[in-house]
Amino acid sequence: MSNELIELAKKDSIQNQHGCTSMHRAPVEDDALTTPLHRAAVNGDTGVITEIACSESLAKLTSNDETALILAVKNSQINAFKILMEETKKHNLERLFTATDKEGNSLLHLAAQNKLTPIVNLLLESSYSHIIQINSKNNEGQTALDICNANSQDDVSKEIGSILERAAARQQSARDPEQISDPTSGSWNFTRFPIETRNGILTVLGMIATAFFTAACDFPNGFVKGNHPQGQKFDAKDVISGNLPTVVYLMVFSSAGFMTAMAAITVLVWALQLRRILLFLVICICVVYVMLVDEVTPKFSVSVGKFSISSIALMWSLVAALSLTGISILSMREKCTSSLWRFIVWLSMKRANWWGSNTVEDSEASSIG
Repeated sequence: MSNELIELAKKDSIQNQHGCTSMHRAPVEDDALTTPLHRAAVNGDTGVITEIACSESLAKLTSNDETALILAVKNSQINAFKILMEETKKHNLERLFTATDKEGNSLLHLAAQNKLTPIVNLLLESSYSHIIQINSKNNEGQTALDICNANSQDDVSKEIGSILERAAARQQSARDPEQISDPTSGSWNFTRFPIETRNGILTVLGMIATAFFTAACDFPNGFVKGNHPQGQKFDAKDVISGNLPTVVYLMVFSSAGFMTAMAAITVLVWALQLRRILLFLVICICVVYVMLVDEVTPKFSVSVGKFSISSIALMWSLVAALSLTGISILSMREKCTSSLWRFIVWLSMKRANWWGSNTVEDSEASSIG
Protein backbone atom coordinates (compact mmCIF):
# COMPACT_ATOMS: atom_id res chain seq x y z
CA MET A 1 0.00 0.00 0.00
CA SER A 2 2.83 2.41 0.89
CA ASN A 3 4.63 1.80 -2.43
CA GLU A 4 1.41 2.37 -4.36
CA LEU A 5 0.85 5.70 -2.63
CA ILE A 6 4.41 6.79 -3.41
CA GLU A 7 4.11 5.87 -7.09
CA LEU A 8 0.76 7.64 -7.32
CA ALA A 9 2.24 10.70 -5.67
CA LYS A 10 5.13 10.78 -8.17
CA LYS A 11 2.76 10.60 -11.14
CA ASP A 12 0.49 13.27 -9.74
CA SER A 13 2.84 16.26 -9.86
CA ILE A 14 0.40 19.15 -10.33
CA GLN A 15 0.68 21.35 -7.25
CA ASN A 16 -1.32 24.26 -5.91
CA GLN A 17 0.08 27.40 -4.29
CA HIS A 18 0.70 25.46 -1.04
CA GLY A 19 2.79 22.83 -2.79
CA CYS A 20 0.01 20.24 -2.57
CA THR A 21 -1.02 17.84 -5.31
CA SER A 22 -4.37 16.11 -5.54
CA MET A 23 -2.79 13.15 -3.78
CA HIS A 24 -1.94 15.42 -0.84
CA ARG A 25 -5.54 16.53 -0.74
CA ALA A 26 -6.92 13.00 -0.93
CA PRO A 27 -10.50 12.83 0.35
CA VAL A 28 -11.31 11.76 3.88
CA GLU A 29 -12.03 8.05 4.07
CA ASP A 30 -13.54 7.64 7.54
CA ASP A 31 -15.51 9.43 10.23
CA ALA A 32 -12.35 10.33 12.15
CA LEU A 33 -11.39 12.83 9.39
CA THR A 34 -8.03 11.12 8.88
CA THR A 35 -6.03 11.79 5.72
CA PRO A 36 -3.33 9.65 4.06
CA LEU A 37 -0.70 11.68 5.90
CA HIS A 38 -2.40 10.98 9.22
CA ARG A 39 -2.41 7.25 8.55
CA ALA A 40 1.20 7.35 7.41
CA ALA A 41 2.12 9.07 10.69
CA VAL A 42 0.25 6.42 12.69
CA ASN A 43 1.96 3.58 10.83
CA GLY A 44 5.38 5.21 10.69
CA ASP A 45 5.56 5.17 6.87
CA THR A 46 8.41 7.66 6.46
CA GLY A 47 8.55 7.20 2.67
CA VAL A 48 4.89 8.12 2.26
CA ILE A 49 5.29 11.07 4.61
CA THR A 50 8.19 12.45 2.58
CA GLU A 51 6.25 12.16 -0.68
CA ILE A 52 2.85 13.53 0.36
CA ALA A 53 3.57 16.05 3.13
CA CYS A 54 2.55 19.62 2.31
CA SER A 55 1.34 22.64 4.27
CA GLU A 56 -2.35 21.72 3.98
CA SER A 57 -1.92 18.08 4.97
CA LEU A 58 0.44 18.92 7.82
CA ALA A 59 -2.07 21.37 9.29
CA LYS A 60 -5.08 19.10 8.75
CA LEU A 61 -6.81 17.99 11.97
CA THR A 62 -8.62 14.76 12.80
CA SER A 63 -11.93 14.73 14.68
CA ASN A 64 -9.88 14.73 17.90
CA ASP A 65 -7.93 17.85 16.85
CA GLU A 66 -4.83 15.76 16.11
CA THR A 67 -2.19 16.82 13.61
CA ALA A 68 0.13 14.34 11.91
CA LEU A 69 2.82 15.36 14.42
CA ILE A 70 0.53 14.55 17.34
CA LEU A 71 -0.43 11.18 15.85
CA ALA A 72 3.22 10.25 15.37
CA VAL A 73 3.95 10.95 19.04
CA LYS A 74 0.80 9.16 20.25
CA ASN A 75 1.86 6.07 18.34
CA SER A 76 5.53 6.33 19.36
CA GLN A 77 6.70 6.71 15.76
CA ILE A 78 9.99 8.50 16.39
CA ASN A 79 11.37 8.30 12.83
CA ALA A 80 8.06 9.48 11.40
CA PHE A 81 8.08 12.37 13.86
CA LYS A 82 11.58 13.41 12.73
CA ILE A 83 10.47 13.52 9.09
CA LEU A 84 7.27 15.41 9.98
CA MET A 85 9.28 17.86 12.04
CA GLU A 86 11.57 18.61 9.10
CA GLU A 87 8.59 19.00 6.76
CA THR A 88 6.90 21.32 9.26
CA LYS A 89 10.01 23.51 9.40
CA LYS A 90 10.32 23.48 5.60
CA HIS A 91 6.75 24.77 5.21
CA ASN A 92 7.15 27.40 7.98
CA LEU A 93 4.40 25.86 10.11
CA GLU A 94 6.10 26.35 13.48
CA ARG A 95 2.68 26.97 15.07
CA LEU A 96 2.06 23.22 14.80
CA PHE A 97 4.73 22.61 17.44
CA THR A 98 2.41 24.20 20.02
CA ALA A 99 -0.81 22.54 18.81
CA THR A 100 -2.88 20.45 21.25
CA ASP A 101 -5.46 17.71 20.88
CA LYS A 102 -9.01 17.72 22.31
CA GLU A 103 -7.68 16.82 25.75
CA GLY A 104 -5.31 19.77 25.71
CA ASN A 105 -2.21 17.60 25.39
CA SER A 106 0.72 19.16 23.56
CA LEU A 107 3.57 17.30 21.90
CA LEU A 108 5.52 17.51 25.16
CA HIS A 109 2.61 16.10 27.16
CA LEU A 110 2.30 13.15 24.81
CA ALA A 111 6.05 12.53 24.67
CA ALA A 112 6.14 12.51 28.49
CA GLN A 113 3.17 10.13 28.65
CA ASN A 114 4.76 7.69 26.19
CA LYS A 115 8.25 8.14 27.71
CA LEU A 116 9.76 9.23 24.39
CA THR A 117 13.03 10.85 25.42
CA PRO A 118 14.29 11.36 21.81
CA ILE A 119 11.18 13.37 20.89
CA VAL A 120 11.49 15.51 24.03
CA ASN A 121 15.09 16.27 23.09
CA LEU A 122 14.12 17.03 19.48
CA LEU A 123 11.50 19.55 20.60
CA LEU A 124 13.65 21.27 23.20
CA GLU A 125 16.85 21.38 21.15
CA SER A 126 15.37 22.48 17.83
CA SER A 127 15.57 25.98 16.37
CA TYR A 128 11.94 26.46 17.46
CA SER A 129 12.53 25.47 21.08
CA HIS A 130 11.82 29.03 22.21
CA ILE A 131 8.14 28.70 21.23
CA ILE A 132 7.65 25.37 23.02
CA GLN A 133 5.53 26.05 26.10
CA ILE A 134 7.09 23.76 28.69
CA ASN A 135 4.71 24.76 31.48
CA SER A 136 1.50 24.63 29.45
CA LYS A 137 -1.31 22.61 31.06
CA ASN A 138 -3.74 20.13 29.55
CA ASN A 139 -7.44 19.88 30.41
CA GLU A 140 -6.53 17.96 33.57
CA GLY A 141 -4.38 20.87 34.76
CA GLN A 142 -1.15 18.92 34.26
CA THR A 143 2.10 20.07 32.72
CA ALA A 144 4.46 17.65 30.98
CA LEU A 145 6.62 17.75 34.10
CA ASP A 146 3.61 16.84 36.26
CA ILE A 147 3.07 13.75 34.11
CA CYS A 148 6.69 12.73 34.67
CA ASN A 149 6.34 13.30 38.40
CA ALA A 150 3.28 11.06 38.50
CA ASN A 151 5.58 8.27 37.27
CA SER A 152 8.52 9.27 39.44
CA GLN A 153 9.53 5.64 40.11
CA ASP A 154 10.28 5.10 36.42
CA ASP A 155 13.85 5.88 35.33
CA VAL A 156 12.82 7.15 31.88
CA SER A 157 10.24 9.50 33.41
CA LYS A 158 12.88 10.77 35.83
CA GLU A 159 15.24 11.46 32.92
CA ILE A 160 12.55 13.31 30.96
CA GLY A 161 11.61 15.25 34.09
CA SER A 162 15.21 16.39 34.52
CA ILE A 163 15.37 17.44 30.85
CA LEU A 164 12.16 19.47 31.23
CA GLU A 165 13.38 21.12 34.43
CA ARG A 166 16.65 22.22 32.80
CA ALA A 167 14.84 23.48 29.71
CA ALA A 168 12.32 25.40 31.83
CA ALA A 169 15.17 27.00 33.78
CA ARG A 170 16.89 28.04 30.53
CA GLN A 171 13.68 29.55 29.16
CA GLN A 172 12.98 31.44 32.37
CA SER A 173 16.57 32.66 32.60
CA ALA A 174 16.40 33.98 29.05
CA ARG A 175 13.16 35.84 29.76
CA ASP A 176 13.92 37.19 33.23
CA PRO A 177 17.44 36.49 34.53
CA GLU A 178 16.93 38.64 37.66
CA GLN A 179 13.95 36.59 38.78
CA ILE A 180 15.93 33.33 38.49
CA SER A 181 18.86 34.76 40.45
CA ASP A 182 16.57 35.85 43.29
CA PRO A 183 15.43 32.78 45.26
CA THR A 184 12.92 34.85 47.21
CA SER A 185 11.02 35.97 44.13
CA GLY A 186 7.90 34.43 42.70
CA SER A 187 5.16 32.35 44.26
CA TRP A 188 5.64 29.09 46.09
CA ASN A 189 5.65 26.80 43.08
CA PHE A 190 6.51 23.24 44.19
CA THR A 191 6.65 22.01 40.59
CA ARG A 192 9.95 23.87 40.10
CA PHE A 193 11.66 21.48 42.49
CA PRO A 194 13.27 18.20 41.34
CA ILE A 195 11.29 15.01 41.91
CA GLU A 196 13.57 13.82 44.72
CA THR A 197 13.24 17.18 46.51
CA ARG A 198 9.46 17.07 46.32
CA ASN A 199 9.38 13.52 47.64
CA GLY A 200 11.53 14.62 50.56
CA ILE A 201 9.27 17.60 51.25
CA LEU A 202 6.20 15.35 51.14
CA THR A 203 7.79 12.96 53.65
CA VAL A 204 8.68 15.76 56.06
CA LEU A 205 5.20 17.29 55.78
CA GLY A 206 3.65 13.90 56.50
CA MET A 207 5.76 13.55 59.65
CA ILE A 208 4.86 17.08 60.78
CA ALA A 209 1.13 16.50 60.21
CA THR A 210 1.35 13.19 62.10
CA ALA A 211 3.08 14.90 65.04
CA PHE A 212 0.40 17.60 65.31
CA PHE A 213 -2.42 15.05 64.92
CA THR A 214 -0.90 12.86 67.65
CA ALA A 215 -0.50 15.87 69.94
CA ALA A 216 -4.20 16.70 69.57
CA CYS A 217 -5.15 13.10 70.40
CA ASP A 218 -2.80 12.61 73.35
CA PHE A 219 -3.37 15.59 75.62
CA PRO A 220 -3.26 14.24 79.22
CA ASN A 221 -6.78 13.80 80.60
CA GLY A 222 -5.97 15.66 83.79
CA PHE A 223 -4.52 18.57 81.85
CA VAL A 224 -7.54 18.83 79.54
CA LYS A 225 -10.14 18.47 82.28
CA GLY A 226 -8.36 20.98 84.45
CA ASN A 227 -8.60 23.55 81.66
CA HIS A 228 -12.32 23.12 80.97
CA PRO A 229 -14.19 26.11 82.45
CA GLN A 230 -17.52 24.96 81.00
CA GLY A 231 -19.87 27.87 80.34
CA GLN A 232 -17.44 30.51 81.61
CA LYS A 233 -17.38 33.93 79.93
CA PHE A 234 -14.28 35.89 78.96
CA ASP A 235 -13.61 39.34 77.51
CA ALA A 236 -11.68 40.11 74.33
CA LYS A 237 -8.75 41.41 76.39
CA ASP A 238 -8.42 37.98 78.01
CA VAL A 239 -7.54 36.53 74.59
CA ILE A 240 -4.62 38.93 74.13
CA SER A 241 -3.41 38.82 77.73
CA GLY A 242 -3.29 35.03 77.72
CA ASN A 243 -5.98 34.47 80.34
CA LEU A 244 -7.78 31.81 78.32
CA PRO A 245 -7.21 28.15 79.24
CA THR A 246 -3.73 27.02 78.15
CA VAL A 247 -5.18 24.15 76.14
CA VAL A 248 -6.83 26.68 73.79
CA TYR A 249 -3.51 28.27 72.83
CA LEU A 250 -1.95 24.84 72.39
CA MET A 251 -4.78 23.79 70.09
CA VAL A 252 -4.44 27.02 68.07
CA PHE A 253 -0.76 26.41 67.30
CA SER A 254 -1.27 22.68 66.79
CA SER A 255 -4.20 23.24 64.41
CA ALA A 256 -2.36 25.95 62.47
CA GLY A 257 0.61 23.64 61.96
CA PHE A 258 -1.57 20.66 61.02
CA MET A 259 -3.77 22.52 58.53
CA THR A 260 -0.79 24.27 56.91
CA ALA A 261 0.97 20.92 56.48
CA MET A 262 -2.15 19.37 54.95
CA ALA A 263 -2.53 22.33 52.57
CA ALA A 264 1.08 21.91 51.42
CA ILE A 265 0.53 18.15 50.96
CA THR A 266 -2.52 18.96 48.82
CA VAL A 267 -0.37 21.15 46.56
CA LEU A 268 2.26 18.42 46.23
CA VAL A 269 -0.19 15.63 45.32
CA TRP A 270 -2.20 17.80 42.93
CA ALA A 271 -0.08 16.76 39.94
CA LEU A 272 -0.49 13.03 40.59
CA GLN A 273 -2.88 10.92 38.55
CA LEU A 274 -4.50 9.53 41.73
CA ARG A 275 -4.97 12.98 43.21
CA ARG A 276 -8.75 12.59 43.61
CA ILE A 277 -8.31 9.60 45.92
CA LEU A 278 -5.46 11.30 47.79
CA LEU A 279 -7.44 14.52 48.21
CA PHE A 280 -10.42 12.54 49.53
CA LEU A 281 -8.13 10.95 52.13
CA VAL A 282 -6.74 14.37 53.06
CA ILE A 283 -10.27 15.71 53.55
CA CYS A 284 -11.22 12.71 55.72
CA ILE A 285 -8.16 13.22 57.93
CA CYS A 286 -8.95 16.93 58.30
CA VAL A 287 -12.57 16.17 59.26
CA VAL A 288 -11.43 13.68 61.92
CA TYR A 289 -8.97 16.27 63.26
CA VAL A 290 -11.69 18.94 63.46
CA MET A 291 -13.93 16.55 65.40
CA LEU A 292 -11.09 15.80 67.84
CA VAL A 293 -10.42 19.50 68.33
CA ASP A 294 -14.12 20.11 69.02
CA GLU A 295 -14.01 17.39 71.68
CA VAL A 296 -10.87 18.68 73.40
CA THR A 297 -11.46 22.44 73.27
CA PRO A 298 -13.17 23.91 76.38
CA LYS A 299 -16.68 25.25 75.82
CA PHE A 300 -16.91 28.92 76.81
CA SER A 301 -17.74 32.26 75.20
CA VAL A 302 -15.84 35.50 74.63
CA SER A 303 -17.58 38.88 74.63
CA VAL A 304 -16.57 41.24 71.82
CA GLY A 305 -18.54 44.44 72.32
CA LYS A 306 -22.22 43.57 72.10
CA PHE A 307 -21.49 40.24 70.46
CA SER A 308 -20.43 36.90 71.86
CA ILE A 309 -18.30 34.28 70.12
CA SER A 310 -17.99 30.62 71.06
CA SER A 311 -14.66 29.07 72.00
CA ILE A 312 -14.65 26.84 68.88
CA ALA A 313 -15.30 29.76 66.51
CA LEU A 314 -12.66 31.82 68.31
CA MET A 315 -10.09 29.05 68.09
CA TRP A 316 -10.51 28.48 64.34
CA SER A 317 -10.44 32.25 63.73
CA LEU A 318 -7.13 32.41 65.57
CA VAL A 319 -5.87 29.40 63.56
CA ALA A 320 -6.68 31.15 60.26
CA ALA A 321 -5.11 34.42 61.42
CA LEU A 322 -1.96 32.68 62.68
CA SER A 323 -1.52 30.63 59.50
CA LEU A 324 -2.03 33.56 57.12
CA THR A 325 0.17 35.89 59.17
CA GLY A 326 2.96 33.34 59.47
CA ILE A 327 2.96 32.50 55.76
CA SER A 328 2.81 36.20 54.83
CA ILE A 329 5.81 37.01 57.01
CA LEU A 330 7.83 34.12 55.59
CA SER A 331 6.86 35.18 52.06
CA MET A 332 8.22 38.69 52.55
CA ARG A 333 11.35 39.65 50.70
CA GLU A 334 14.69 39.54 52.46
CA LYS A 335 14.67 43.26 53.21
CA CYS A 336 11.32 43.17 55.01
CA THR A 337 12.28 40.04 56.92
CA SER A 338 15.58 41.52 58.07
CA SER A 339 13.80 44.73 59.12
CA LEU A 340 11.36 42.71 61.21
CA TRP A 341 14.24 40.81 62.77
CA ARG A 342 16.05 44.07 63.66
CA PHE A 343 12.85 45.37 65.24
CA ILE A 344 12.53 42.21 67.36
CA VAL A 345 16.18 42.51 68.47
CA TRP A 346 15.70 46.20 69.30
CA LEU A 347 12.54 45.43 71.28
CA SER A 348 14.34 42.68 73.19
CA MET A 349 17.23 45.01 74.04
CA LYS A 350 14.84 47.73 75.21
CA ARG A 351 13.06 45.22 77.40
CA ALA A 352 16.37 43.97 78.82
CA ASN A 353 17.50 47.54 79.57
CA TRP A 354 14.18 48.31 81.22
CA TRP A 355 14.38 45.13 83.30
CA GLY A 356 17.98 45.91 84.28
CA SER A 357 17.19 49.48 85.36
CA ASN A 358 14.26 48.32 87.48
CA THR A 359 16.45 45.69 89.14
CA VAL A 360 19.10 48.31 90.00
CA GLU A 361 16.47 50.67 91.44
CA ASP A 362 15.02 47.87 93.56
CA SER A 363 18.50 46.98 94.83
CA GLU A 364 19.26 50.60 95.76
CA ALA A 365 15.92 50.96 97.49
CA SER A 366 16.47 47.81 99.54
CA SER A 367 20.01 48.89 100.52
CA ILE A 368 18.76 52.31 101.64
CA GLY A 369 16.03 50.62 103.63
